[in-house]
Amino acid sequence: MITSVNDWITFLRSTDSAIAFPLVICGLGLMLFGWRMWKACVVLAFGLIGAVAGGIVAGQSENQAMFAIVGAVLFGVVSSYPVRQALAVLGGLIGVGVTHFYISPLILNEIVHWSLCATAFIVFAGYSLLSKQRVVIFVTAFLGAVLLMSGLAAWVMSMPVFFDTVRALTSYSMIVVPFLLVVPAAMSCFYQIAEVHRLQLDL
Repeated sequence: MITSVNDWITFLRSTDSAIAFPLVICGLGLMLFGWRMWKACVVLAFGLIGAVAGGIVAGQSENQAMFAIVGAVLFGVVSSYPVRQALAVLGGLIGVGVTHFYISPLILNEIVHWSLCATAFIVFAGYSLLSKQRVVIFVTAFLGAVLLMSGLAAWVMSMPVFFDTVRALTSYSMIVVPFLLVVPAAMSCFYQIAEVHRLQLDL
């Protein structure tokens, strides 16, 4: 089950390099036109969260794949009806994920750690309700950047000489992966905001 960056890199390494093309195309599509299909993107994001949650619940059991599928379907269905409220929850979960990622290396009391995560959830969820358009653009830009960079990584890792270098960089540096995702995501955000303003549309 894929539950970390290293797991995702290993998965990409084990697949055929042909998977890179659809990943790059889907990534570019989300980065350029994500705001037009934001509802589907929110449901997709919850489906991915559900798959990871199901895999974690299953642990190392033989039914891990089934748990992941059930989790993906369940989270996706639940988020599809009140999709605007689901967007706020998604914003809160993103805030928790970012906060947890950066405070995990710090030696903090467990209560303090999860209190900071809970605060991040409330702040990010509230911001998502007030600035829905910006959050939609950020989420679609980020998902697009993940797919794009995954496709490019699959191409690079099809050349064995680069695989150990890529894995070492992602394993021993906390800066590499965020940097590789932030740059294309930021470019996508600027482009999508400019398009929304140019067309004078609201979500």
